[in-house]
Amino acid sequence: MPARSEPGPGGRSIAALLALVWIGAGAAAIVLGVRRGMWLRPVLGVCAVGYGALWVQVARTGQRLGWPRRRR
Repeated sequence: MPARSEPGPGGRSIAALLALVWIGAGAAAIVLGVRRGMWLRPVLGVCAVGYGALWVQVARTGQRLGWPRRRR
């Protein structure tokens, strides 16, 4: 397989922005779902916050995440 290029400073900034958006949207979904008594919205909000946490890891390390994740 060809080597994948790692994200540079611009890619890390975009990853940080994506993390901010996903975590913010997830938190809003959790709050709105709990306030309105719905159950699906908070569940999706937790998933969105988790996805945002993955983007935080990409922004911090500067490495793309593989699937399945391998421990080093």
